Amino acid sequence: MIFKRKFGGYMFSRTLKNIAFVTVLFFSWTSAGGATLAHAVSINSQQVTNTSGQPETSPEEQLATLIAEIETTLADPGDDLKQVRKDLREKLKEVDRLDREIRQGFDKTHQKLFQAGVDETIFQRHERFIATYENNIAELKQNIQELTTPTDRSNFSLAAETAMTHFKKAITPKRYQQLDPENLPHRLLKPLYKEPRMKREEFDQELNQAKTSLINQRHILLASTDPVENPFGPIELSETIEVQFTQDIQAKAAELNHDPVQIYNWVRNNIEFVPTWGSIQGAQMTLETGQGNAFDTASLLIALLRTSGIKARYVMGTVELPIDKIMNWVGDFSDPLAALDFMSSGGVPTKGLVSDGKIVAARIEHVWVEAFVDYIPSRGAKHLQADTWIDLDPSFKQYDYTSAMDIQAAVPFDGQALLDHIQATATINEEQGYATGVDSLYLQQTMQDYQAEVEAYFEQNHPDATVGDVLGKKGVVIEESSFLLGTLPYRTAVVGQAFSDIPDSLRHKVTFVVENEEADDPYADLDDTETQDLTLRLTKSWPELAGKKITLSYSPATASDEAVLESYLPEPHADGTPIEIDELPTKLPAYLINVIPELKIDGEIVASGEPVGLGGTNSFTMSFRDPGYGSSNVSNYINAGEYQAIGLNPGRISKEQLEALKTNLETTKTKLETQDFTNLDKDDLIGDLLYATAISYHAELGAFNFITSKAMGVNALTLPSETIFATKLQVLTLWGIPRFVKPGGLNMDADYLMQAAKAKNGDNDQVKQYMLSSGMTSSALEHEVPEQLFSTEESPAYAISTVKALALANEQNIPIYTIDQDNLSTILPELQIGSQVKTDIQNAVNAGKVVTVSRSNISFYGWTGCGYIITDPETGAGAYMISGGSSGSIFVYMALASFIIPVVFLVALTTAPLALILGVALIGYALRSYLSGINSYLDKVEAGEMSQEMADKLIKTRSILTIFTNFVPIFIGRESEFNALPKILIPFTQILFDLLGPFFSDKI
Repeated sequence: MIFKRKFGGYMFSRTLKNIAFVTVLFFSWTSAGGATLAHAVSINSQQVTNTSGQPETSPEEQLATLIAEIETTLADPGDDLKQVRKDLREKLKEVDRLDREIRQGFDKTHQKLFQAGVDETIFQRHERFIATYENNIAELKQNIQELTTPTDRSNFSLAAETAMTHFKKAITPKRYQQLDPENLPHRLLKPLYKEPRMKREEFDQELNQAKTSLINQRHILLASTDPVENPFGPIELSETIEVQFTQDIQAKAAELNHDPVQIYNWVRNNIEFVPTWGSIQGAQMTLETGQGNAFDTASLLIALLRTSGIKARYVMGTVELPIDKIMNWVGDFSDPLAALDFMSSGGVPTKGLVSDGKIVAARIEHVWVEAFVDYIPSRGAKHLQADTWIDLDPSFKQYDYTSAMDIQAAVPFDGQALLDHIQATATINEEQGYATGVDSLYLQQTMQDYQAEVEAYFEQNHPDATVGDVLGKKGVVIEESSFLLGTLPYRTAVVGQAFSDIPDSLRHKVTFVVENEEADDPYADLDDTETQDLTLRLTKSWPELAGKKITLSYSPATASDEAVLESYLPEPHADGTPIEIDELPTKLPAYLINVIPELKIDGEIVASGEPVGLGGTNSFTMSFRDPGYGSSNVSNYINAGEYQAIGLNPGRISKEQLEALKTNLETTKTKLETQDFTNLDKDDLIGDLLYATAISYHAELGAFNFITSKAMGVNALTLPSETIFATKLQVLTLWGIPRFVKPGGLNMDADYLMQAAKAKNGDNDQVKQYMLSSGMTSSALEHEVPEQLFSTEESPAYAISTVKALALANEQNIPIYTIDQDNLSTILPELQIGSQVKTDIQNAVNAGKVVTVSRSNISFYGWTGCGYIITDPETGAGAYMISGGSSGSIFVYMALASFIIPVVFLVALTTAPLALILGVALIGYALRSYLSGINSYLDKVEAGEMSQEMADKLIKTRSILTIFTNFVPIFIGRESEFNALPKILIPFTQILFDLLGPFFSDKI
């Protein structure tokens, strides 16, 4: 079957054979902690056969399994009803046995509660749960009994229907957040074609509505003189959300001698411009990251001026610039329309001005600074007595660019030969449209051979090559004026009002909402029959959150709940010896404990919710508001009691963020080793560990995206994004009520990764290639980063991500399909995967997306599921999913898990003194392992110029990207379809990991 479809102005066609081949090529090589896939698979096989040491399942878990088995039997009883009735009689005996054991457990729980001296409220919860259980277990037995007596199929079917209705109430399925195919987690923002305002009244209206401190002062292009006294009040010297006089800000101002000329020159010459719109970072974060849009750069300049005693304020208006200046300013574009689209994608109101059929200039909305300085007669060179408000624009500048080395021309790579070999050796099914069995060893050897050729070339011809030589350089055209001009370097079409504080409508914001999804369930809150507002809600601006640790965790709702929890913790040893891991509980009675959600910023509680039963379902929604694009929501179901760290990325992760986290972790480690628990709480321990992992993910992804975009001739921006790294709970429910919770590992969920990207030459296909590569990288890092940070040579850790799951499926010879609207009806029934995944696939394909998925699940260190990719064929945007609805990864094995996870589980819940549950050796060892991972990041970070070692690695990286950029077009221009492009990216992504590791830099 051959069909055609149009993408981006090009007509593509493909055969199923080509799609099948390219599909498996994509998954032919990934790794766990740097090992080859073959090694990962061999480890997996060993783990599957090694079931020793697994904890025994509880009677409740056995009952749940038994009910599921009976459901399966009744769904398809077959022809031999006599045998089915016999089997059911045996299962009824098993239910009786489990019922006795469960009741014995209730008695033990009652005795424990009595010994702990808990109050009457807890006993009431216990008795009500027992009553609910007794009613339902009796109905269960009755239903099974009735199934054992009918002799004809009609009566059996009626009894089975009644029983099945009750069975479905017994075990509550986990809530599943369906994917919205129109809002994929890894996506581009489309250009926002909003024309700049051309009337002052339009600017004034927005500012007046925001009720900010406004200054109705006539603005003209040349500097104007105000009276020496300050008619505007002290607000131009005040701190605001964006303008904070932090130690770093004060130190930088002092370093610049509090001199307005030096301050302006430094900000202009050192802060890289980012074409986005609205306040995102604030002054401190802009100083740390070394980049910012017009709002953020203005905030930094204003903060440095105000902390130096110099009044300063913002001005917004519409300005006009020659198109060549804009093309240079926003990224060395060769296509003027692409440059304007790039700015529009960042939300900047933009309009091209055309003359004789060509774009010759552009009109944009912009923000700059006014400062009240000693302008007459020295023009700011001597700042003694301020007398004049003058315009300063630290954002607008020009750059010098140097081209990257053309490695492909110097060392050609034969992509066609690689394609031909793998196509000849792979297993391809043209009729069904799948393939598997790519020769990953050959692919690996080919890449290594080409790397060696490139290294030899550089050794002979460019032995001293630097990072800039390899990737190309970008440097500000430095201006070191000895005075302030007092004018702007462009024409101002409209100047709006000045303002001392950025209007709230121009700030990027995040709203956090935690709601109890079980509010309508009669068993959700056994202590309160009245309707309650069960909502945690908080809205903060990005400048308030940038660079700060954000966590969502749970604490016991009352002293009674705390008492129940403490009753399950071991008593301190009389001789002072550490508590052993086997003394810690492996599960907790969820129905006895209520908890409350707590949102913290840098360890301080900023919002709390209403009580919910431990293990109950909460809906956690984050709403991200962009001043230009509006709001986008990210929603997930979480189990009450899990600990979530929310890593926000305003555009770049700074070196200072990781260093601060490293310092905090080292301080915690020292306290634990010296048994000093003063002012130590769970957010210092669990929160820092989780948050550092989420932020490290953003840092590493940013580095790879930077390198990949440079190699592909694409300008790419990371827009405000979010990733969660969290603990997970396993919850066993009986008839709608959580019975037990126990630790369930760790989970990475990168569900909001936003970018703006545009090829310098305007080629949309290059952007698609970049987005696919970035998406594959983002998925692979979801298992790579946690493995890097939590592994040691003696104690490895393994996680599963989308790309890893698909790679393992390929190595296990499980067919991998590419599904679109033409083959959905044929392929979907063949998939041996979960119904929820099938629903995601069907919804995505019906919305015009393309899905890549293995035919069946894989098993990896006890985890069973599949990975699947949903791709937008128009843009390359994607969702990289694993079974369970997570856009990320799950920790499936950690050698330290036998003691780390139980400790994390308990620390995440309790507010009791940590000394009661922490063995210093346990957490101390875990922290030492983790800190070694953090150190591997910081050791790679260089101030300014990079090390020669890193330059060598980037040379190798450039060679791999050369393979990629010359290999992909083979598929684009011929009989393959753009849908198939994702399949070729994992091998190249993995090579990047091996070469670069956790590299990122503030500047190159």
